[in-house]
Amino acid sequence: MNSASVSRAQNEFEAGVEMRQRLAAYLAFFSAALWSYLLLRWMSFGTIAWEPFAAELALAEWPPIIAYLLYGILILVDLATGFGLLREKQWALVLGILRNTVVIIGSVIFYILFRDFYGSLIILALAGMMLVLELRSSGWALAYPAAFWLFIFFFIPMFIVLLVSLGERSRLGTVTYPAFDIRHLGIYFDDYVRFFSSVSGEYIYLRIFWRSVWLATLNTLICLLFGYPFAFWISRQPKHLRGILIFLVMIPFWTNFLIRTYAWMLILRDSGIINNVWTGSIHDLSVQMAETSTLFSGLADATSSKLPLLFNTPAVLVGLFYGYLPFMVLPIYSNLEQLDWSLLEAAADLGASAWKRTTRILLPLTMPGIVAGSVIVFIPSLGAYVTPDLLGGGKVALLGNLLQQQFMTVRDWPFGSAIGFIMMAMMMVAILIYFRTLGDDGKRAL
Repeated sequence: MNSASVSRAQNEFEAGVEMRQRLAAYLAFFSAALWSYLLLRWMSFGTIAWEPFAAELALAEWPPIIAYLLYGILILVDLATGFGLLREKQWALVLGILRNTVVIIGSVIFYILFRDFYGSLIILALAGMMLVLELRSSGWALAYPAAFWLFIFFFIPMFIVLLVSLGERSRLGTVTYPAFDIRHLGIYFDDYVRFFSSVSGEYIYLRIFWRSVWLATLNTLICLLFGYPFAFWISRQPKHLRGILIFLVMIPFWTNFLIRTYAWMLILRDSGIINNVWTGSIHDLSVQMAETSTLFSGLADATSSKLPLLFNTPAVLVGLFYGYLPFMVLPIYSNLEQLDWSLLEAAADLGASAWKRTTRILLPLTMPGIVAGSVIVFIPSLGAYVTPDLLGGGKVALLGNLLQQQFMTVRDWPFGSAIGFIMMAMMMVAILIYFRTLGDDGKRAL
């Protein structure tokens, strides 16, 4: 590397450092404005009927001077940090790191004491972002918004669910925990054992589990069977038509999934379109034809009664297939669109049959899209709740329905949490199989 390249890289690094410091300074000014707003609220409570925050109610128990000192110190510290960072002062960097560390710890303590989720969340998010910028970590600065969101709204809730699953249901429906004894740690996992145990000689929960896995697997295979040819056909259309066809595939997403499921109930019910045609025009026609030929007498008898199309397993499967087919088409189409079709043409020129071109070239090259679509369809199908509840009519219970029943009806939160973790384990297994099968190509497909 020559001196010009080294100088350019150094300038870019210094510019990046300056940009991070400027962004941290702007956040410090924003934080100072936030404290100023809270100070203004505190000063005007006598004239404006503000709805008090939890922190303001806590401060009201202390002498008024405490609130003025607290807000004033925070405003001065944030203003000093902001102006110092803009002038690239080292002391401002140290002050900012110290300030944000204290604020992060304080926001956690504040939430524990007063349960003010939104206030603690805003303060914690700002302090965390400023701390990452002041530590000069470009990677974490870019990833911080997504990482913070996942930590607050995914990892912490999952940890809470794990803790609840280790408890037990009391007679009043609350969650209690047995006395800790290292010799009897297995008692904390009784609900997990219960899921795999029999009830009155029948493995009810395991039967629901296998039914859910079976329907999710079958729905994935059916979606693949119909979705792959459809995606292939779209990819072979002229370029100006592909966008329109993909748009048509995505149109169902414009309507709420619950409304679309209710539409299928109107179609499949006894007085729906299919049964009206079956027992109406088809029955009348078969009766007329049976008068001239006995071959149609069986059809006339069959069409005299309604078809059992609703509140059964086939109805649930139809709803799952309709709801998740686009999730199979889109990943496969995305993979096919990037395919080098000259490879198939070259194979044909070399004498390869259509079967060999499909099995040895097309399918291996589109495998990332196939597995990505399969995972995207399998995971929500396994945890489906609305479709089996409405189209199954309570007769086809899946894991999602069992989970809802434990939380909302039985109020057995520990057992419901255990079922949730078992479902999550199944989904994690599916994702691990996906990545183990495709490696880096699978990651790029997602």
